[in-house]
Amino acid sequence: MKVLMCPPTYFSIDYEINPWMDKSNIVDKEAAQKQWEGLVDTYKNLGVEVKTINPVENLPDMVFTANAGLVIPASPAGRDKKVILASFLYPERRPESSYFENWFAKEGYKVIKMDQDAYFEGRGEALWLGNRLVVGYGFRANLAGHRELRKYLGESLVSVKIVDPRFYHLDTCFLPLDHNAAAYYPSAFDPKSREKLIGLIPDLLEVSKEDALAFACNSVVVGRKIVMPAGARELPKKLQSLGYEVISLDISEFKKSGGGVRCLTLDLES
Repeated sequence: MKVLMCPPTYFSIDYEINPWMDKSNIVDKEAAQKQWEGLVDTYKNLGVEVKTINPVENLPDMVFTANAGLVIPASPAGRDKKVILASFLYPERRPESSYFENWFAKEGYKVIKMDQDAYFEGRGEALWLGNRLVVGYGFRANLAGHRELRKYLGESLVSVKIVDPRFYHLDTCFLPLDHNAAAYYPSAFDPKSREKLIGLIPDLLEVSKEDALAFACNSVVVGRKIVMPAGARELPKKLQSLGYEVISLDISEFKKSGGGVRCLTLDLES
């Protein structure tokens, strides 16, 4: 597994674009750096290759690399690496795209850009469930963005609508485990989307409100190990009963901005 991360050198809360963000809630930069380094060390101990992009001053949310884009799995021969670049809804984050575009281009990716009316915020809104891609909309992505994605992903794309603004990205309320299993917070979705997920996923675990608010779904699965923000109580027990090992990490500084483990991590290769 290979991932992209960005050091939190300039991470702060300079604006408010989700219900978690409050400019008066000051980030402890030293604590944020230690928490980020702890996540990097955890990945490396699990055999994950961590690539980094240089942080940019005045782009405090660049640390949340999951939103940079969606990497399309390469061919078996490793050729034709592609990434669909994010199209950010809020102008505060749009300048990030040029830096991520340059990074991907230097790494040999073909960069795909969306139309201007399409909004889509990368891996934060799109999660692989086997060979299907579950994609959220409602707050940071729109159906025009989904139509753009279908050009490249076809019928493998499954659209779901998020209705609770606290879970503004799909990765805050939905956690794929493997091609047949996932965890989700039902109340984050509209009724039709809940029915869609229930029909799609044979083993679907419900996450409690308390665990959802602890960002339990904003986790990263590495084989049979799951790296999860600290604070969840019920979901770790459910996952352990299924044979997973849950590694809980303090990511509290990033939660001030509505971020967790998954938000800080962009998958480059599975």
